Amino acid sequence: MSIRLTVQLPIKEGEAEAFEAAAGPALAKVKAEDKGCEMYDLFRSVDDPTRYVMVESWASEEDLEAHKTSAAMGEVGKAIGGFIAGAPVMHQYEA
Repeated sequence: MSIRLTVQLPIKEGEAEAFEAAAGPALAKVKAEDKGCEMYDLFRSVDDPTRYVMVESWASEEDLEAHKTSAAMGEVGKAIGGFIAGAPVMHQYEA
């Protein structure tokens, strides 16, 4: 059973381009290094340049739990943390 997450990320006004540039390499590292990562992609809203959503898919709950403390996830936090304008909203699903 796959585990899916959506994480809504509010970004500071005027920071979209810099946010995407910073996020890209960090997200690629998660995809390459974190076991069980099936999808880890960022999407920008078409009607609000400060709204993004991360869509994640993990092969198992164990893989997701390991990801939460992985070095690659730590790099994501460092790369995008300064761009976040408010609390992310996360939803978890099973497939």
